[in-house]
Amino acid sequence: MGNQYIFSPVLLVTSVLGLWTSSLPAQSRLPVFERAVASMLAHPQMAPAQVGISVVDLQSGEGLYAYNADRSMITGSTLKAITTATALSVLGPDFRFETKLAATGPIRNGVLEGDLLILGGGDPTLGSDRIRPEDDLNQLMYDWAQILRSQGIHEIRGGIIGDDSRYSTQLTPGNWGWEDLGNYYGAGASALNIAENMYRLDFSSSAPGTATTILRTDPQMPIFFVNEIVAGPAGSGDNAYLYGAPYTQIRYVRGTIPPYKTVFSIKGSIPDPALYCAKSLEESLKTCGIAVASPASTHRLRQLAGKSQGRPLSILHSHQSASLEQIAQMTNYFSINLYAESLIKELAVHQGDQGTSDLGAAVLKSYWVRQGLSPAGMHPRDGSGLSPNNVVTAAQFTGILARMDGGEFSESFRNTLPLAGRTGALKQKMKGTAAEGRLRAKSGYISGVRGYVGYVDLADGRRLAFAFIANHYDGSVGAMSRRWESLMVKLAEGK
Repeated sequence: MGNQYIFSPVLLVTSVLGLWTSSLPAQSRLPVFERAVASMLAHPQMAPAQVGISVVDLQSGEGLYAYNADRSMITGSTLKAITTATALSVLGPDFRFETKLAATGPIRNGVLEGDLLILGGGDPTLGSDRIRPEDDLNQLMYDWAQILRSQGIHEIRGGIIGDDSRYSTQLTPGNWGWEDLGNYYGAGASALNIAENMYRLDFSSSAPGTATTILRTDPQMPIFFVNEIVAGPAGSGDNAYLYGAPYTQIRYVRGTIPPYKTVFSIKGSIPDPALYCAKSLEESLKTCGIAVASPASTHRLRQLAGKSQGRPLSILHSHQSASLEQIAQMTNYFSINLYAESLIKELAVHQGDQGTSDLGAAVLKSYWVRQGLSPAGMHPRDGSGLSPNNVVTAAQFTGILARMDGGEFSESFRNTLPLAGRTGALKQKMKGTAAEGRLRAKSGYISGVRGYVGYVDLADGRRLAFAFIANHYDGSVGAMSRRWESLMVKLAEGK
């Protein structure tokens, strides 16, 4: 399959009466699908929407259907498909993040005469048991303490320093929304992440309209909460949001939670992951009988205080993450923003740049341009798709999907995408249809944006790549999701 099929425009796009439509083949290959698209677009809730659709036959390279395929669309989390594809291609599926424990001074008679550094390598899974049970935060801290004890260390004359210098001090992209930053899905990517940079905040509630009570955080967080949450009406669900910036210790909590709850939990983002990691290890060391003289700190805080940090004199332990292939799968299965942001920052470091989201997004775009992708209309701003400024065309999505399908890491990448009716975010969707077990897709959602990009294997053996994205539609996200799911089923039927 030649690159001219992969990256040339899927179908000519022309403007008719001010509306963008596609120039379709005279003899349609997917007449039932096309009629379903036309019916969807005629729905009143789609009147204000911008829609981009691209479908490509990967065997022939032929564009089977296009609608606004070359128009820039806000991506939502469909961008994670491109982020993981780029990371697998550049870093390789066997890449592993590495976190090191290092001493800045000699060890004499069981005394470390210096600081113990936790050298962050960007691992977004550190202290999380999502992939490996042994990486649970408490287990990891205990294991590290035992490793140091086994090396004869019973006292540290300095402190535990979380070295977060591999990436920029700007944890989150500058264009993320204020409403997102304090919540778990808005957790920034540090060079030293811990427990997915997330904590749980527990409330109790009584009658609708009454004030709620904050019970606790788990794990315990040094945060001052201003609680403005009230109990909503029965059936109202979780409409609570945490407001606060990285590195700050105050959070305003606003919105509603359901009434009459003994315990109701929401999830927030840890303000300073590197500091929390250092304090967690300090606590574990003391519990295991290893004395620590100075309070835990971080490379960033040391710099702010004008204090120099000692160089690593010896590496005491190296902890490796699960493979990038496993991390990419979790990224796409469960749409974990932190994982995607860590991958994009690591791409920048791999390129020799500073570990920032902006530079990582530039690496992502330049990689695909070198593969022959037209850059027109493609403007990634982060790795996760949380920024509303991320835009990619439907044709660019299918072009990248086509390149991955024919590339070295085809199977690795395809396996990161949820399988309809079987795995990830699609586990409960499209069961009992032609799509079940044959369609893989990454979904995307932010306010006003819903999309799916992926592959479908038809009964006749052909594999198609597709991208469906809608921006600024009326109605609920659930209704838009059902429209796209119906179209994915029609596509899987190959008619």
